[in-house]
Parts: sequence; structure tokens; C-alpha cells
Amino acid sequence: MQVISAQDIRFGDYGEYTIEIEDVGLEDLIFEGPINSNSGIHEVELIDSKVLSIIGVKYLDVDVEITADGKLYLDGDPSYDNDPQRSIPFTLRASFANEGENNVTSSRQIGIANTPSMSSGSTRFPILSRRQQPPGPPPTPPTGDFDQSLVNETAYLYFYGQIDVGNVVAGSYRGTITVTVEYR
Repeated sequence: MQVISAQDIRFGDYGEYTIEIEDVGLEDLIFEGPINSNSGIHEVELIDSKVLSIIGVKYLDVDVEITADGKLYLDGDPSYDNDPQRSIPFTLRASFANEGENNVTSSRQIGIANTPSMSSGSTRFPILSRRQQPPGPPPTPPTGDFDQSLVNETAYLYFYGQIDVGNVVAGSYRGTITVTVEYR
């Protein structure tokens, strides 16, 4: 057995860098209607996804963690988790783009594990793609003269997926997606 070790330095720990998450669209992830009881699969495709932007230091990597309810609940009430007439199974998908443009065609999928109770996934990527190049030298820690806006770039997160509508009560169904972004 061969053991390989590598050095992992969290450069984001050595500076006072900020990350901004912005909502690119004004709407939530919405499954367009009409959606009726027992109507089966309804899907939001990547091209119609919910988009968030991550604005941060272009040469630093970010860790992105995503968790979501595995179901949409009548009136957003998770106490309906075990009630198939008041909950709708939800399969989350997610992608990211870090080429400097909001462009779904250059996005890469984030692995999401979907279970009946929860969906989760994580990934790490540089704010701005290195385009198959190795990482550069370690960044110089910021000083009093450091202006982060000069080295900021934007990456994009896309959320989409599907629901499988069975025999459910009419009403508004909602769930929660939680996104955590930190410098690596």
C-alpha cells in the first residue's frame, strides 16, 4: 500500500477577503403550472434555472456546500414530511460556471445526492477558472493598501431539478435550499 500526502493551505484564512452572494434573478426556483394532482414529473431545465452569483477574489478557491429539503411541503411546513398527500418529492440538480460569464453552456454539474428526506452536495473551484493551468504562487496577504475590488471576479451557481407530483392536496408547496460558500 502506498500512502500519498499533499499539503493543503487555506489561503482564505490569511487575509480579510470578502465573498458576496447575489441573486441574479428575482424569482425563486419555480415549477411552471398548471401542476395538478397525479400529474407526474415536472422539470426545470438548466437553461431556466435559479441563478446566484459568487463575487470574490479571482485567484482563490471556494468550497460550496448545498443542502435542500428532499421534498416540497404544503405551505412550506416540514411537519408534512411523512404525509404523501402534503409533500412532493424534489430532485435537486446544481451546476457552476467560473469562466467569468453567466453562461449555462460552460457550466459544470455539481454532484448532488438526493434522498427522500434531504439533498446535498459540495464542490470546490476557483472563482475564475485557471483554464487547465496549475495554481499560481501563493497570494500576497492583503495590506492596508489592498483593494479587493481590483481582483474580484464572478462565478455562477445554477439550481434546477424536478418534482414528481402524486395524489396531493391543492395548495402552495415550498422547500428550502441552503448554500454555504467559503474560501478554501
